[in-house]
This record gives sequence, C-alpha cells and structure tokens, in this order.
Amino acid sequence: MKTDGTKILVVDDEVGYRKVLNNALTERGFIVKTAASGEEALEELKKQEYPIVIVDMKLPGGIDGLELLQRVKGMYNSSVLIMTAYGGIETAVEAMRRGAFNYITKPFNLDEIILNIDRLIAQQKIIEENKYLHSELEKVYGLKKIVGSSREIQKVLDMVSRVALSTATVLITGESGTGKELVARAIHFTGNRKDQKFVVINCATLSENLLESELFGHVKGAFTGAIKDKKGLFEEADGGTLFMDEIGDIPKSVQAKILRVLQEGEFISLGDTVTKKVDVRIIAATNQDLLQGVQEKEFREDLYYRLNVINIKMPPLRDRKEDIPLLVKHFVEKYNKKENRQIKGISPEVEKEFYNYNWPGNVRELENVIERAITLTTEDIISLNVILPLVKKEGLSGGLGDELLSQPYKDARRKALDGFNVKYITNVLNKNSGNVTNAAKESEIERQYLQRMLKRYNIKSKDIF
Repeated sequence: MKTDGTKILVVDDEVGYRKVLNNALTERGFIVKTAASGEEALEELKKQEYPIVIVDMKLPGGIDGLELLQRVKGMYNSSVLIMTAYGGIETAVEAMRRGAFNYITKPFNLDEIILNIDRLIAQQKIIEENKYLHSELEKVYGLKKIVGSSREIQKVLDMVSRVALSTATVLITGESGTGKELVARAIHFTGNRKDQKFVVINCATLSENLLESELFGHVKGAFTGAIKDKKGLFEEADGGTLFMDEIGDIPKSVQAKILRVLQEGEFISLGDTVTKKVDVRIIAATNQDLLQGVQEKEFREDLYYRLNVINIKMPPLRDRKEDIPLLVKHFVEKYNKKENRQIKGISPEVEKEFYNYNWPGNVRELENVIERAITLTTEDIISLNVILPLVKKEGLSGGLGDELLSQPYKDARRKALDGFNVKYITNVLNKNSGNVTNAAKESEIERQYLQRMLKRYNIKSKDIF
C-alpha cells in the first residue's frame, strides 16, 4: 500500500490502543498524531489537516465519538473511521448514516484497520479527482451548485459526466426539491451543446392547448387569440437542449407529438401544414412514477421508453443526510453574500435537529430554512430558537402546514390540490355509494375526468371498468 505520508489522527482515551495504532501505522509510512479526547482532537484539527481521523465512540468529557464525527464532517475535509466495542454496533451504524466511512469493533485486527485505511485512501483519490473536475467545470458551467460528497451524489455526478457528451435522451426522476433542474443544466453545460440554448418548460403549469402551443408554436389564426405567428420551444431550442420538467403531467394528445419529435426529429405547428425539422436534445424530469402511469394507460408506453434511455435518480435529502453540513455551509455563504451578513454557521443543537428532521421538501426546503434563518437571526450562530419555528414535523393537517409554505408555489399548490382532490372525491363517492356517474353529475364534472382522477389517486370504486 502506497501511503504517501498520509496524516492520520487517532482519537481514543485508552493509551494502549493509541500506542498500538501509532506504532503500526507509523511503521507503514503514515504520519500519526494521537488525542485522548474529543476536545483535544478538535484542537489538533485546528492546527493542521488530517485526511483520516480514527475515532473511538466512547470518549471522556463533553464530546463523545458521535458528536466529534458531526463536528469533523461539518468543519473539515476529513474521512472518519469509527472504533466501537461489540455492544456499541447500533451506535456505530448510526455514525455511518451520519457520514462515517466504516466502523471496526474492539478488540480490532490490525489487518482490518489497514484494509479500511487502504480503501479510504482509494476513495479519497476518486473524490479528489471528481473535485478537480468539479472545480474546472465550475469556472464556466456552475457544476458546484450540486453540493455533496455522499456516495449518492457522487453517483449522480458520475452519471452526469458520462452522459453529458452523448446525445441520448435523459429522464431525471426524484422528489420535488432534490435538484433535478440543476442536474439537467449540468448535463447541458458540460456537453457538446453547451454553447447552444438551454430552454426550460414546466409542463404542469400549462393547460393542454397552451402547452401544445408553447412546445410546437402556432401560426396566425390557428385559434382565437392567435394574432401572429409564434415560434415554439422545440424550434427555440434547435441545436440545444429542451428541459421538460414535470413530464408526467403532459396530456396524451401532446404525448403523441413529443414522440414524433423524438423518433423523427420533426413536428407541425398548430394551424400549419409545413413539417419542421429540429435537432434538440430532450432532458425530462418527473416526481411521478411514469411506469405506473404506463400501466394505468395514462402515459404512452412508447414515449416512456423513448424518454427513459438514460435514467438519473435524484436521492431525497433524508437518504443523504451526511451532505447536510456541506449544504448548510453552502447556503450560509450564499445568503451571507446576498443579505450582507456575517453568519458563521449553525449551532450543534441545530445540526442535530436537521439530522432528525425528515426534510419532505428536500434540498429546496433546507435552502429556504437557511435563507429565512439568516434574515431572522440576531447572532452570528444560528440557534435552535430561530430554527424551530421554521422546521415543523407536521405537514398538512386540516390546513396548510409550514412544510408546504416553505416550498415553491407550484409544488405547494400541487400538494394542496392533491389533498383537496382526494378528500372531495372520496366524500362525493361515499355520498353516491361509489357510483361514478352519479358522483360526476353531483360534482358537475365530466365522468371521464372523474375516472382519470380516481386512477391518478388510486381511489377504488365499484363503477370503475
């Protein structure tokens, strides 16, 4: 194993373990420093950088192994290897969830320690290579906006680098607020089309007729109000990329036209007879299960497979909580600059609250909380009393919870409307003993529209056929 004089900090209150590790690692070419407590370790980390920190879970004083891990991950670029007694495995697993590389049980085997360090160094080299690429691309393309060092985000960045130079259609899936548009932009601006247009459309915000007009354009007189020719977004994006957000909300009539563009590279504007050729890369995104939409006949199967050539899955924030310290640091710096503040960061209590919170609004919600906290705080460290009113664990219960109010309008509106639709439809069906025809009449809506909503929300009725 080539160590290259890698610096390792060993933190253990038992002098015997410190000596064993110090001697064994020094013999193998590492530069080793030891500390007997969490406080001593933090003082040492202030003096110099340690790429690897080996931490015992049980430490004396006010800082135990878990808290030391959180502080190290939040303040330094160190990788942490945990040591624990057999009975502390559950805590060690929690430490890994919070960003530790791995854990080793005491009494340990030196070969196991060396093997883990070897793997850790190899991983760090890959991360450093990614960071170099990341920093070079950031100068022009802003790829650093995708913040995180977790395995999940490293997978996303790896996929971006692999698909960017291709012409393949990409489908980005994931919950609202996970950063799907950021990834779409990264693909475009690191690819061969980076000098061409990147055009965005949110398919959920437009009616069927308006969506068709926006995508394909129209000629004068195509419909009431069409007073002049209008170029569509496919034509606007010719040579570049069209990012279609919320692709799952596109009506079937429009789906057929999009399929034609994907298959033939051509379309006809509304009211026109002339076929137009375009060269557009499509990147689509959705927070829905499109395959379920295919099974329920709401989404065309052929279009699904045309879109899903390359699939990039964006992980929810709750599945990459080890990235929270980096995200917090990024957003604090961003809004310090915007608001002309000098906030240093968040308190340990706030960090713990962030780890325990489920983040239904994902990274977007975290950014919103940090932005508001920087505006509201009167101290240089964001404290728990500032954060608690901004982070509510309850969602929609009878009215709009802060969870929805912290999200962008279109996302909050969609979730609120979904909640209303389910309650309304369930109520009107119960009143009509499950008869869809009678329920539609009472609601004064088309029966077919009511059936589509029943399928969308998976509401069962004896009248569905």
